[in-house]
Amino acid sequence: MPASISFIPFSLPTGEQAWIPEDIELRILHKSLLDGRDLQALIYLPWHKRYLEQVDPAWRDFFKVVLPHLHARSVDVHVVTCLPFVKELIQAGEGQADERVAHIAFMLHDSGWSRMSELEIAQSLGVQGLSLSGEAVRPKIKHAILGQEIAQKILDGYPFQPPLTLEQKEAIYQIILFHDRPRELAGGKIPITMKVVCDADHLWSFTHLNFWQDTLRKGVKADSYLKNLTADLDSYLVSKPGKQKARQLLKERGEEVEAWKRWEN
Repeated sequence: MPASISFIPFSLPTGEQAWIPEDIELRILHKSLLDGRDLQALIYLPWHKRYLEQVDPAWRDFFKVVLPHLHARSVDVHVVTCLPFVKELIQAGEGQADERVAHIAFMLHDSGWSRMSELEIAQSLGVQGLSLSGEAVRPKIKHAILGQEIAQKILDGYPFQPPLTLEQKEAIYQIILFHDRPRELAGGKIPITMKVVCDADHLWSFTHLNFWQDTLRKGVKADSYLKNLTADLDSYLVSKPGKQKARQLLKERGEEVEAWKRWEN
């Protein structure tokens, strides 16, 4: 992102005004039972059909089946944006990952948000960094359980060629269930394929789109959020390639924050 980046005003539900890069489109829910700070947490990146073109043709048909379960919490844009990280992390990986399992699990991992209430989604974003705490923990766990249920229904009916093995399906379900808390796995050993999915998912926090979206959703200034991400990086990512990629993205966000500071002043 060049230093000449421009920012545009964004009116928050609380009546305050924020500033975001002009290339980012954000929206507020028009019909919601929530207001104020809770409604602010539901600010989202709208889905556009052009995003489908970013999905590898090899996975596009399956992604279309999953897509109806992704239209909550900017998950649809999140999955499309971070799906390429799966292949990148596999190629830079610390061992042999199952590429099919990783891609399928990643496309399904956040589908559970589609069954969550607006309040639960707002509560899940009630942190100013990456470390989960307080009321943010419960909805995170619940969405993983619901996502696993959705995945089971979809995988039972989707005609993969060749068909997934029972072992591959079980690996997908386990990844979905533990993608936000992989260190809680029994024995503490995180499988390579799970590491890929977890880090591809968590790299979202460091991307251009989500960084600025989250400064608004979490109600934290860009420079403070940059510090929060820096402090939480090593505990949030679980593989060396994932941490290296996060640092690269964080450097880019740092350049944007410096541009934001110049713009603000």
